[in-house]
Amino acid sequence: MTGKTVLILHNSVTHESTADALDILEQMDCVRAALVSHGYEAPTLAIDLKLDAARSRLKEYPPQAVFNLVEAIDDCGQLVPVATALLDHLQIPYTGCSTEGLMITGNKVMAKRWLRAHGLATADWWDGVSLVPPHPGPGRWITKPVSEDASIGMDDSSVVADFSQVPARVREQEAVRKYRWFAEQFIEGREINVALIDGPGGPQVLPIPEIEFVDYPAGKPRIVGYAAKWQEDSFECRNTVRRFVDPVSEAALCAELGSMSLQCWEIFQLRGYARVDFRVDAAGKPWVLEVNANPCISPDAGFAAALEQAGISYADGIERIVAAARYG
Repeated sequence: MTGKTVLILHNSVTHESTADALDILEQMDCVRAALVSHGYEAPTLAIDLKLDAARSRLKEYPPQAVFNLVEAIDDCGQLVPVATALLDHLQIPYTGCSTEGLMITGNKVMAKRWLRAHGLATADWWDGVSLVPPHPGPGRWITKPVSEDASIGMDDSSVVADFSQVPARVREQEAVRKYRWFAEQFIEGREINVALIDGPGGPQVLPIPEIEFVDYPAGKPRIVGYAAKWQEDSFECRNTVRRFVDPVSEAALCAELGSMSLQCWEIFQLRGYARVDFRVDAAGKPWVLEVNANPCISPDAGFAAALEQAGISYADGIERIVAAARYG
């Protein structure tokens, strides 16, 4: 990008918002500081369902590009593509994934269908609508929101003993939180995330972190639920520790995870930056859990840690994301 004004677009929050929603303010401050350090002007704009206000501001003072930090609109993750659709309409370049990519990756059931259609391993699932899944396998299952991120609503009770308990659990969650839920077969094993960032030669796979579940008692589900991410005084937060997979002793695994992540980048037409979440089972087979377009880039999040491990400063990583910005 040759222009020097990058507007930071983010979802509207208040001081009464939950911890996961308020995290956007830290991301905004850090991205702004990074942009300023590279000589950009970096005004900010909050977006909500009053799209006319955002449209008028963008038309009156059009930036050279928008850094898209929108994670929800009106506290609804399903509406994230609305922001980029507006930018497409105004023909303003923006960072991260396209509207179409956000729509597909933002619906976990649709994304799993896409993964399965392209031959990538992902656990069997039930979409929460059909009467029964095609082949409900034995063992534990886990319930998740279809379109919300940040592990909203996920705790130990999200993991149930077998599929017979799934429909009731899904309906219970949908009654409490007014959005769709689904379930997938729970993959027992290692929790690994692969971050990717755009560059002059295409997407780069960053060093690969694993979440270790330290001193978890037998039977306690090893998941990165809401408490692990957002409740700093919880057992889950204190006892989930990030370490990086050794690229030498586990070279074959790292190569397979990197290859699968690059396939996801191509399949979902990702852009700028992304994160692919995996489980690796006892046999060493990786399974794709989710494809995260525009993942969290707080300094304490996994993406920033992977940048640091790769020797890329946070500010230089933000600059690379801006360099890949375009609309449509």
